[in-house]
Amino acid sequence: MRRGSPLKPRISWQDRFQAPSVAELLAPFAKPQLQLIEQARQSLLQLDGVTESIAWLGIPWRWTLAFGVEGADRPWAYLVPQPGKPLLAIPMSGETVAALPIRRLSKFIRDVIVLSPKVAGVHWMQWEIAGRTQVEDLIGLARRQHESVLSATV
Repeated sequence: MRRGSPLKPRISWQDRFQAPSVAELLAPFAKPQLQLIEQARQSLLQLDGVTESIAWLGIPWRWTLAFGVEGADRPWAYLVPQPGKPLLAIPMSGETVAALPIRRLSKFIRDVIVLSPKVAGVHWMQWEIAGRTQVEDLIGLARRQHESVLSATV
């Protein structure tokens, strides 16, 4: 006697027991979202000394692309390939956030900074990647964080 239907295979992003490749993580995305993710990813990788790794970060981020620099104690940016809702997260210290020109930043960025949770002195900010202009604004913020991390590791 047969009970129920066979289990559906998990997508690579959810399967914590098998490390996926970047191609496997990005496979579920439609072309418009994939272009935005690739724009963000390539912009982050073009910054000096940036390394990319794939790390399991548990729920809700699961398998995530982590961007770091040598000598830093943690990655400075995360690209979360959550199907249907890709995210870019940029954790910043309180000092870095205080040095930002908040009034000159777009409302899209400013609102998240103001409402971001602060854990152990680090503001954990994340944005949904939804449009080309937003990605460009986020990369500008990521450049500031990258410069801050580089100056701290020298």
